[in-house]
Amino acid sequence: MPTHCPECGWKYQREPGYFLGSIYFNYGVTAFLVTATYVPLFFVWEIPSRVLMPIMLAFCVLFPLWFFRYARALWMAWDYLADPPTSGDSTPSAGVTAHQPDAPTRK
Repeated sequence: MPTHCPECGWKYQREPGYFLGSIYFNYGVTAFLVTATYVPLFFVWEIPSRVLMPIMLAFCVLFPLWFFRYARALWMAWDYLADPPTSGDSTPSAGVTAHQPDAPTRK
C-alpha cells in the first residue's frame, strides 16, 4: 500500500498500528451481514442449520478478505471526521507531489 495519496499527498498511516481500527469495520459489517442473512433463512424459510452453517462459515472467511480495502477506507473516513488532520498529516512528504494537470512544454 502506498504511504501517501498520489493526488493530494494525504498520509495514509498517521502512526504505527493506525489501521487496527479498520478491523472493527470489517468485523462489524461481516457480523451484521451474517446475522441479517442467517436469521430469515433459518426462521422464515426454515433452511436447516447443517446447510446454512458451511455457507455462513465460508462467507465469514472470504468476505473479510474481499472487504479489507473498503474497511480501511471506511476507517480513514471515520478518522478524518473524528480527528481532522493537522498540517503535518496531509502535506506531501519529500518526493511526493500533489497531482498537477499536464502542462504543455515549450521547446
